Amino acid sequence: MQNIKSMIKKISAISTGAAMLGMSLTGALAQADLGNYPAPFVNTADKKFDYLGVVGDDAKSIDNLALTDIATSLSAVPVPGTSGGGTVTVAGGVTEDIPLGSNVAARNQVERSLTDSDISTLLDTTISFQGSDYDVSERLELGVNNLNNVSAETSLTATDDDYEDNVVMEVVSDAIKYYYAFDETIQINTTSSSDALDIKFLGKSLKITSIDSATKFTANVGSEYFVKIDDTIDVEGKTITLKEVGSGGNVLVDVDGTQESVSADTTKTVNGLEIKNDDTFYTDDKAERSAFLVVGKDATESYSDGDEYIGEDEDDPKWIWDLGNLNTKGTTTVSNSYTAQINASNSGSFIGIENDWNYRDGSDSDAIEQGSCIDLPNSYVSICLDSLTVADDNYFDLTLELVEGIDLTSDTKVPGLSNANVLHVKAQKDDQIKLIQSGSGLGNISADKETKELWLTDNGVYYHDKDLKKKTFAGNATSGVGFAQIQFDDTKSTNLVLNRTNTPTGQPPGTANITGWVLQLDAVGDSTDDLTAQRDTLYTSWTNSSGGVTQLGATKSSEEAGEVNWEGTNVGTKDENHRTRYGTIIKDPKSNGASDRVELSIPGDQVQVNVVVKPGTGATVVSGGSSGGAAISTYATAPDAMLDTEVTTPANHNLILIGGPAVNRLSAQFLGKTYPAYGADSGLQEGEAVLEIKDNGDNVALVVSGWTGDDTRRAAKVLQSYNAFSSQLSGTSVKVAGTASSPTIVTSA
Repeated sequence: MQNIKSMIKKISAISTGAAMLGMSLTGALAQADLGNYPAPFVNTADKKFDYLGVVGDDAKSIDNLALTDIATSLSAVPVPGTSGGGTVTVAGGVTEDIPLGSNVAARNQVERSLTDSDISTLLDTTISFQGSDYDVSERLELGVNNLNNVSAETSLTATDDDYEDNVVMEVVSDAIKYYYAFDETIQINTTSSSDALDIKFLGKSLKITSIDSATKFTANVGSEYFVKIDDTIDVEGKTITLKEVGSGGNVLVDVDGTQESVSADTTKTVNGLEIKNDDTFYTDDKAERSAFLVVGKDATESYSDGDEYIGEDEDDPKWIWDLGNLNTKGTTTVSNSYTAQINASNSGSFIGIENDWNYRDGSDSDAIEQGSCIDLPNSYVSICLDSLTVADDNYFDLTLELVEGIDLTSDTKVPGLSNANVLHVKAQKDDQIKLIQSGSGLGNISADKETKELWLTDNGVYYHDKDLKKKTFAGNATSGVGFAQIQFDDTKSTNLVLNRTNTPTGQPPGTANITGWVLQLDAVGDSTDDLTAQRDTLYTSWTNSSGGVTQLGATKSSEEAGEVNWEGTNVGTKDENHRTRYGTIIKDPKSNGASDRVELSIPGDQVQVNVVVKPGTGATVVSGGSSGGAAISTYATAPDAMLDTEVTTPANHNLILIGGPAVNRLSAQFLGKTYPAYGADSGLQEGEAVLEIKDNGDNVALVVSGWTGDDTRRAAKVLQSYNAFSSQLSGTSVKVAGTASSPTIVTSA
């Protein structure tokens, strides 16, 4: 007989107990009713709410909290096609706006080392190991600087221009590392099968039964079940029955008709499933005999540093183990140097994983697009490129173009310009261009005016005076000195400045020597952390002859690579849009260049990306960004909560009913129960939480119920984070296991 004290300890540690017997943990849901959520409770087409939230008149206050969780999430549902821009907020995680072309983890951006104070699912707790308690924690580490990193990129800042004017998140291999850290001195290589190191790793139980070397361990990796004689469990589509427990610790199991005896503390493959006999309890009374079985395709496995993580493709894993110092006594220290490899100076035992895939164009996987995430295994933590800080509709077009034969003399009285060839700079509206007066020390411009249009000859700058309604001479542009600013929304002052420079000394790198001058668009961020001055300069090269502009580039009506250049990168012959670090979009330079024109789309502020690091489930992100649109709460007011005794015509509404038939009269009605229905009469089992959707005439009723108020709130948390459960929310009924902070959908009705 195996250790009875050990068995009792295990039984007390199983939170769900016998309620889990016979329950499949991976049941698939087939129907599609719940899959429509959050419809029909919100109508994004009409930008309105369409539901009543109802709690029982006899319910406890925790049901009100459950309804608040759901209502808050519904209020944040984005309305498609209404790009909100701005920043985002996230519950249970962190978010930062990241400059384009920058690493996500950097000074004044996302912290490189994230803990439970940043991400709610990360642990900071105590474990018991071989009679002693130890403080432990989890950490997420992100690469920085020139090391492997996670970064926000455009087609110009990345190594590949296929991104066009999109913004993506690139992730290099080894850029993301997760560690389980021992915060007190511990020696884990004393572990054994009978006295294992049992930890929660990425939210799942990991029982390490032996340390094989400094970089290798063996562990139970299947699911653990507590079963009595004749109890059954379903795993991988097969039914396992415990037939007998022997006095010596062996067990007899049946797997879909195939019976095998499994000795104590050993693993055997039975009909395609590995079964480990982890512990048994034997008495003379057969009804009391029981066992702990570890069951799965693999029940136990050994892992070395660099091996694929559990469940990953052996030949091409996304995530691999990062293990070290497992036979060392000490405290886990993970390097947090901004100039050193993350685990270069780790000390103490460390157990972790790291990404082994590159997420960028032409690599292991595409780069992460707006609205998408890279997920750690078990969806434990997600790193997401949520949105852009500037809405799609907050741009204006600025055109630089050759105009021939224009009369500047009639208005300006400047002789010799009655048939001038000029560079025409044109905005969409008045005041989007502001001349910089010489009194500011920035050049020889005599006018300090806001305008819509400029005409540039050799050195001369002319503008449209909206008050005089004519073309007016502003002065001469000094080479290398800004003469006009772009101002649109929060893009103003020194953010984007027009600057004329002479050639060849002013010629940007990589361009042909053009006899003329360069019109630059110099970008400066609001701070050096956002954008260092002159790190985002766009050069357009114009040929000049006899005081007039004759063409863009060296050849008229022909696109050339060097006639448009960004920071040494020639873009003049590229036939797609591209985006600079500031966020300015260069529109189809090849096509426009063939017409001696440069088309730019100017954002209302420096464009950055909202990056969110959050729990994979249980986190609500409210976005003002362009990926999802403005929240529906910006257009409509959510309905007030009602009591079940106040709803006179239930069929007139889509209903969200909080609480089961013991506390909510309408829940009882739709579930076919007599109110109040307690205990077994409710149709629920102890510890159970359920989401059920019912017909309600032309509407529907969604019942959110549980055995207790805590169970009901656990079900509500699934709806609060419906995006995280979108692949599992389907059918007419689902059961919710786990906890309120980390719910899981386990089966469908």
